[in-house]
Amino acid sequence: RPQRFFKAFLHQFKYFASEKSFNGLMQNIKSRTDYPLMREYKLALTDLDTITSREEKIMANWGEKIPLVGRVVRATGRAYTGFLNEMRADVFGDLVKKGTAMSRNINEYGPSLARYINSATGRGSLGMFEKSAKLLNGVFFSPRLMASRINLMNPVYYVRLDPFVRKEALKDLFAFVSTGLTILGLAKLYGPEVKVGTDWRSSDFGKIRIGNTRIDIWGGFQQYARMFGQLWTGEYVSSTTGK
Repeated sequence: RPQRFFKAFLHQFKYFASEKSFNGLMQNIKSRTDYPLMREYKLALTDLDTITSREEKIMANWGEKIPLVGRVVRATGRAYTGFLNEMRADVFGDLVKKGTAMSRNINEYGPSLARYINSATGRGSLGMFEKSAKLLNGVFFSPRLMASRINLMNPVYYVRLDPFVRKEALKDLFAFVSTGLTILGLAKLYGPEVKVGTDWRSSDFGKIRIGNTRIDIWGGFQQYARMFGQLWTGEYVSSTTGK
């Protein structure tokens, strides 16, 4: 969703600079006609006020209490939260309009739509462990992000989505994968000093390597693909020795 992404990306700088701008965004979202649907179907709209409703990467608020530095810490969290909320609400609204134009009943695809948008923006459902989210976040790094990545790599997840949402999700998936492969292909053409990992038994799989620097463009998906390759083959290839 590049159009929605870049719009929200630019707006996050306003949220960084001003608490008023962030509050204005939240009021704007709450004033939309489809806001009751967002709440009913549990679209993730987070804030900075309570621990349980914050984004995982900024779940703790102690940094905001540090003199002087705390203002910057809160500003970065505000920008990040505002970016995600705007992105989620805008995409939800776009697809509700599209569904309405197709004469689809929102009650049929609404739950799938909110669930997919949440996963696509790194906030997957923890299922039976939902009430333990805070505890799990203290043990693992971003369990909701982990759940979202596993969901989006699981064919069964797509089968269980409403057909309308499934079509949109698969379009997003293919666009994401093809863009990533194009970037890797261009990097490989650059020259011998740039290497691209193609062996899924290695931790360099899918990464661009320039000297000792590795660039991972996959946003949290590469690790699970590599893990599957190692489990499938029963082998591990060292990224330093090649053995």
